[in-house]
Amino acid sequence: MDKVKLPLSPQRTTTGFAFSYVERALQESLANRQFGQDDMRKVLEFFEFEALECVYCGNVEIKRWDHLVAVKNGGETVLGNMVPACSKCDDSKRDIAFDVWMQSDFPNSPKSRGIENIQERIEHINAYIQHFEYKIRPLETRLTADELTKLEQVRISILQTRKECEDLIAEYNKRINGKS
Repeated sequence: MDKVKLPLSPQRTTTGFAFSYVERALQESLANRQFGQDDMRKVLEFFEFEALECVYCGNVEIKRWDHLVAVKNGGETVLGNMVPACSKCDDSKRDIAFDVWMQSDFPNSPKSRGIENIQERIEHINAYIQHFEYKIRPLETRLTADELTKLEQVRISILQTRKECEDLIAEYNKRINGKS
């Protein structure tokens, strides 16, 4: 029994993590989302894959579509911004510019994993963006002045709610554990 490798213990969902998803949901809900089956086929045709592969590293275990420009940075779920990616690349890239990340030493970046044709892959991705004429539209440019005001009010309310949650958790921890 001593040699059995135990699975990791469950991770706690923090308020910071939870509220970051609320912000992402806001940004995604206030963005263009037009990426259906026909668009997916156009991506695959553009990259001329023999078999479906990650555009960043060539891995054939694809389960995700990645935003080249992250939602957090104004990216939308549309043709020209969506590419097939393996989970290692998608998790590692996060909201970093794809070309910067691909050439970086970040854990699981193509460079850190020894992928040899990185520059060629970057050029092909840039050609894909240009071919489908993808342009970044920051959230602030998509909304009217009234909508921006409402968004700011919602964000203030979310911050207040987060603070109230964190205060409640601190009080609970202090009562239960004698610490905050």
